[in-house]
Amino acid sequence: MSSSESAARSIRPAVVIGAGTLIGLGLLYLASLDAGLAVGHPPTISVNGLPYREARDLLLPAVGWTLQVDLDPPLAEAEARPELLVVLREERTGMTIEIQDQLVPDARGWTFQVPEALGVREGLLAVHARATFADGSVAEQRRRWRIRPFFGGPPIGERQIVHFDFTVDRDGDGRVEFEQDLVALGLVAPESPALLAEVAERIAQRALERVERAFDDRGDPNRTGHARDAVAVDFRLDGPTDLVRAAFTTRICVGGSDPDQPGSVGHVRFDRRNAHKQEDACEQGERAGLFPAELAVYAASPLFREALGGLRAADGGTPIGAEPDDAARLAARTGGTQDAGSRGDTRRAQIERAIDTLGDVLGTLMAHEAGHALGLVPPGRPPVGLFGGDAGEAWAHAAASDARGPSLMDPGRQLTFEQLAGEAPGGPLRFRAIDWAWLRDRVVLADERGRAPGEPGPSARALE
Repeated sequence: MSSSESAARSIRPAVVIGAGTLIGLGLLYLASLDAGLAVGHPPTISVNGLPYREARDLLLPAVGWTLQVDLDPPLAEAEARPELLVVLREERTGMTIEIQDQLVPDARGWTFQVPEALGVREGLLAVHARATFADGSVAEQRRRWRIRPFFGGPPIGERQIVHFDFTVDRDGDGRVEFEQDLVALGLVAPESPALLAEVAERIAQRALERVERAFDDRGDPNRTGHARDAVAVDFRLDGPTDLVRAAFTTRICVGGSDPDQPGSVGHVRFDRRNAHKQEDACEQGERAGLFPAELAVYAASPLFREALGGLRAADGGTPIGAEPDDAARLAARTGGTQDAGSRGDTRRAQIERAIDTLGDVLGTLMAHEAGHALGLVPPGRPPVGLFGGDAGEAWAHAAASDARGPSLMDPGRQLTFEQLAGEAPGGPLRFRAIDWAWLRDRVVLADERGRAPGEPGPSARALE
């Protein structure tokens, strides 16, 4: 055989393959034209406000979760909105449900919250979204998720309570530890016990308000289509008054320090899958809770110096109670009645600034620790975890799967004083969308048998 014949024979298969590929592409193109396939605005399907990459492995309950269909890129204002048909198909039974009129349009596309009346059952659920445009062209997308009902009720129950105890005296010296933390920070003079108690009460109330805002985001992060999508947890400064409520109460103490973890501003145990709804973080072997005096580790922060430095003797300031008119200044609260002498009083403004800043920082830390107590953030990817880290400081904190900036469940040591106070770019820290979905009972995680090899089970380790 000549070299030319050998070369010709080696070329023929390549030519055949190339011709076949071109013919196949041509047939696909003609089929797309026949189907009217639009390439300008293909639909994307997501659940609970999460992109498919993050949500594809989620286990969802049979009711309550939300389905979103968006057009990519979004329609311009002048463009006509296409007609959308969503078909849900149970893979196990083959039953299909068409959804059209119940879709709620929004700026990005459509939202549908799965109601109980829809009758979605356990198993794989296929979702097919088909958008038909005014010119007759069609764009479609298909996704699948696994449906699994809650066993024993949802993870976050309606009656659940988190009690932040600011009155703890764990060393038994007869003094409230949180009040002593304010003295240790240099903010309040110890010679004014009544004033000290009032400042402590106001900071605690401000911190609780920050916690409630953190767990009550009105921005609809999971795109339910409703103005408010609340977490079914009651956050309180007082404890339960009866045994029934006590059975659903987690107590987190505020004040003191942990001699085993000096410099820690706070830590509680991570309650995997929120399995223990009655827990007393104050009675654990190690000291768990929030330790406000340790916030002095942020003393070099510009915001710390600006907001608190004027009251700290260590920074050349004067603590609350060290000036004779401080009681009157404290009584003239922002938005309340104030006499002529208090108007324009820079000392009073300084006191208010310190209370508000410290309250917001402490409230952010309280929201973070309450998140751990409610089951955030399990290590691993869904359906085992919620993108929590699995080693070192990142263990059971928000991992880098969410690129939208710092979040409430990031490792505490990575957050600045400005971020904790909500005064960094981006404003107050928020939960990630997948954290919202868990807190609002819109996600079911696999049971312990579904853990990945080497993934840690329930742990006694404390978290910051």
